[in-house]
This record gives sequence, C-alpha cells and structure tokens, in this order.
Amino acid sequence: MVESANLMEDRPDSAENMAAGVPRRTLFVGYRASDIPRNLLSGDATFHALDIYDAHAIGKTCGAKTVCSAHLPEGPWDVIRFRTGPKIMSGELALDLMQEIRARSMESKALSPSAGRVELDYVGKERDRNDLIAKIRRDPDRIRDFSSRWSASVPGGPVLEFTSFPGCFCHRRRDEGGLALAEIAAREAAGRRGLRLLDMGCGCGLVGYLVSSVSPGMRIVAVDSHSRAVEAARLNAGNLGIDADVILSDSGIPPEMDGTFDVFVGNPPYYSDYRIADVFLETAARALKPGGICYTVCKNEDGLRPVQERYFPEVGIVRRRGYAVLKSVAAATAGKRSEKNRPAAARPAHIGDRHEKRRGNSGAGGDFHSKKRRFPSKSHRSDIQTVRFA
Repeated sequence: MVESANLMEDRPDSAENMAAGVPRRTLFVGYRASDIPRNLLSGDATFHALDIYDAHAIGKTCGAKTVCSAHLPEGPWDVIRFRTGPKIMSGELALDLMQEIRARSMESKALSPSAGRVELDYVGKERDRNDLIAKIRRDPDRIRDFSSRWSASVPGGPVLEFTSFPGCFCHRRRDEGGLALAEIAAREAAGRRGLRLLDMGCGCGLVGYLVSSVSPGMRIVAVDSHSRAVEAARLNAGNLGIDADVILSDSGIPPEMDGTFDVFVGNPPYYSDYRIADVFLETAARALKPGGICYTVCKNEDGLRPVQERYFPEVGIVRRRGYAVLKSVAAATAGKRSEKNRPAAARPAHIGDRHEKRRGNSGAGGDFHSKKRRFPSKSHRSDIQTVRFA
C-alpha cells in the first residue's frame, strides 16, 4: 500500500526549510543540473543519472557526487527523492524507476526503520501525479518487466531479435531511420570480411548489429551516453553472438582508436542546432581509416549535410524509407584528431537518449557548459510528497 501526503513546499529561498527537509544520506533521482538549487547540495547528497552527459553536467556545474548507471545504486538511503513528470521522462520509465526506488527503500528500512523515506518531486498536473501513485498503490509488490523484445533484419541477412529498456531510443519499436541507415550500410558491406565498424549513439545496437549480420567477422565498437542503451546493447550482443565492445561515453571514442575503423554509422539527434551531430561527425572523421566510409541518416538533409561537409569533402545522398542516408569517404588524412574544421559554437554534447526532445535550445535542458552556475529562480515551487510503502 502506498500513502501520500503533502510533506513540504520546496522553497529555494528558505534555507531553514530545506535544512529540515534534506537528511544526511539522500539519493536524488531524475534531476538535471539546471534543476538543482543550492540548498539541495547540503548534507550527504548523491545524484543518480541514467545519462553520462547529465552526470558530468551535475558534477561540473554543482560539484555534487554523481552515479551514472542503468539501475539505482544500493544504499542505505535516509531519503530517496524522485523528480519526474511528462516533460522529464516517459511514464513507463517513471514507473520502472518507481519500482526500483521502492526496492531500495525497503532495503534501507531493513537496516534502519527511520531510513528509506521516498519523496516524489512531480512536475506536471496533479491528476497525472495521482495516476502515477495509484498505479503503484494498486499492487506495490508486483515486479513489472518493462523490457521489450522485437525483431529486425536487412535484405540478405537473418532476422535478429532485440531487447530494449525504458530510456532507450525507440523503446518497443524499431526506428525507421535507423533501419534505413542499416540497410544502406549493409548493402555495401555485405560479404566483406573482417571490417571494423563504429556505431555512434548505438541505442540497443540496431544499426551496427544488422550490418554485421551480412559482414562475416565484423568487429564493432558501439557508443552511447545513456546507461540503459549500453545495457541493452551489451545484452543484445551477447544474445546474438556478436563481437562488440560497448562504451558509455558522451564524447566519442578514446584517442587510441583513431584511424582504426572501416565503417562509421550514426543517427544523430536533430535538435540542439546540430551541435550533437557535430560531435558525431568529428568522431567519424578521426575514427575512420583513409578510404573508410561514413554513413549518417536524417529525415531532411538540409540541416545535417552542412555539418558533414565540415569534415568530409564530398557528401552523397541515398534515399531509403523516406529518409536521407548521407555517405562520405574518408580522405588520406583521416584518423587525425583535429579541431581546425570544427566551428567555434560546436562542443561536446549529449549523444544519446533521444527518447524525448530536451527542453530549451541546447537540447539538454539548458546550456550546462556555462561557467556560471544556474539555479532556479526564487519563484520556483515544487510539489513534493512523501510516498510510503507498506
């Protein structure tokens, strides 16, 4: 059984209020750097992030302890405060995390009866908040499986079974743009042995693994900034028997991998004025061997093509499934780390978790790279409830 009651009104301008409301060991879940007022940083506060970009931003902007993982860290925790709402995450991801929060709460209570309090910091309509609580209240002991399994293939290749989790890009469905990208790349890689492929923003591994299904002995490095995507990609590689090194990163590949790949595939997000696409393509330019091929995909090439042209002298367009697949061949100087073609406005940015469009023009809830620490205004109010599990 779940009980809820108004515990407090979070007022960033009231230090006394927050001092009383934030105990010593507090786990914050669902917060981004722009959500964190100064007074949340008192005491022994730990911030959990599913995306490594958000974890880096919190650590850099707020100087707080952060944990980036696909699942919540073990406690014990005096309080777990969960920030959610329709503009923050999908309802399915919220329910999945609430289920994990309850488990961590029960573990903490087993060690100390006064520990394990859960606070819900809901941003949205009251009826939506009550609906979320009601779904847990109906059967608090139920363990739900929020994973999804589905299949995909490319012409001439076998049908592959994929698993995805809430938080993964295109959870519960195959992305048509990604499938178009895989089909074009697979068509040209088919039958070639021993290729090395870099899949940037890999999600659950759809594109790279489909290409490998028609290219014997292909070795894959798959990169994503979202821990749930990395977890799914590793699981799928193991289930499919694919040779894949899956990396959690928001800045591409390490320097020692420069100039070692024959193929690059990437489905970059469209928002953030293509700054994230710039990270993809800067990585492609230094990752590819001379003569290596870069493939990216978008719905309309007008925005992505100029970015790709910064790093590759020629960009060809192949139409597939209503998408444009952009193809370039790496020049003889490929594989060298260089910033000379990179625009001043471009900078490392979030490369994964495209499940939802981020708030603001930066594509990640605001400009986390600003040197000035930004906190909510004094007019900020959060509706925080205590949620008690029987």
